[in-house]
Amino acid sequence: MKQKIISMLVGLTMMTGASAQRTELIGRGGAPIYLSDSLKVDSMYNYWNNFVAQHPKDNVAWRNLFEICSCQEFKLRCKDWETGTHYFKENMVPLLERIKKAIPGSYTAYYCEYEGMLATTTDRRELTADSAIVLLPKDAPAGDYELWMQYLIPKRDTVRMTNVLTQYYESGQYPEESLQYHFNELQGMEEGGIYIGAHEGDVIGKMILQYVLGVHKDKILYDENAAMVPEYVQDVFGRIGIPFSDEIWNQLWSMWQDKTLTAIMHYIFDHSKRPVYLSAHDIWQHIIGQGLPDELKARLYNEGLTIRYSTTPYDNRAVKRRNIEQRYRLEYLRMPFHPEMKNTQRFSFSADAYAMNYMRLLQDQLPYYKKHNRERYQWLYDIFTDIIERLDKESYDVDEFKGYLK
Repeated sequence: MKQKIISMLVGLTMMTGASAQRTELIGRGGAPIYLSDSLKVDSMYNYWNNFVAQHPKDNVAWRNLFEICSCQEFKLRCKDWETGTHYFKENMVPLLERIKKAIPGSYTAYYCEYEGMLATTTDRRELTADSAIVLLPKDAPAGDYELWMQYLIPKRDTVRMTNVLTQYYESGQYPEESLQYHFNELQGMEEGGIYIGAHEGDVIGKMILQYVLGVHKDKILYDENAAMVPEYVQDVFGRIGIPFSDEIWNQLWSMWQDKTLTAIMHYIFDHSKRPVYLSAHDIWQHIIGQGLPDELKARLYNEGLTIRYSTTPYDNRAVKRRNIEQRYRLEYLRMPFHPEMKNTQRFSFSADAYAMNYMRLLQDQLPYYKKHNRERYQWLYDIFTDIIERLDKESYDVDEFKGYLK
């Protein structure tokens, strides 16, 4: 009995302290809810469920409770779809109704309704998303900005995309190293080139560069994840300069998404007079994670961070060296001068992983430079050495990368 009273007092103290300060958002980028065991999740649920009862107007507390339940629903659906569906009806729907009643018209209420799939009709989902975007707070986590970009990209709404991207960039939450990597991918492309991204994670950074910073605006970005929307495809085709019609769309469209995506990819490759590129680091993610068909792979040439489609063989290694020597800006890899921040992105690829990409994708030029250009060899060797030292301090296995320097 004494232990129970102590536990209750501790819980009460936690809640009093939390209410006196600013409630901290958990979920994406915070505590790894998905990796927590059921006892921990139950404890978190009970804590925040009690918290909102004491503080019914606390938006962050409601968001935390929603994220916990949403994660639990996802885990259950992964194990058994029917169990997850039952959990949604018995737990998520009542929770979402509680949120709407407690904080009606708030950003949090609209966010939870949209993410929780309570709005089932297209009109209602659009109204919910549009309302949330209008209310998007300055301190929103990075994942929220990317969620609304997912919604806006198929709509080709450049005004609202610019507003969301500007707010995202000015929040300081888009990692500097990621932006540098996206910049260098575009740097290696020819003027007016087309970049085919597997998902929003491939294009949001590049859209910040274009819409907010005003660089590489000549490049055309195609988000494969939005390609099932015919109006989006029509818009991209129009900017590329290739024909689109109902007849063409009917030829491209299939009830199987992977077949539609492959057909669109083929169509762009076959009809574009502009150079077409894909990212070298995640080419396997295209066609909903299946990768490209073999007949397309045979016509892809690595030029460094990107891969170019060409029906005619050419010296792509010479182009890669041009990119290394003249176009890529690599000095930022030597030493980062900013603190590591908490990552709350939906499409997260760490600075360390990007640094590894550089080594994996460019290391094949070290032997050439060692033989033909000792000064350039030493420069690239030193960059790799600095990256390896940083990774080693962070306890990565660097044997593979040390092997590049032998």
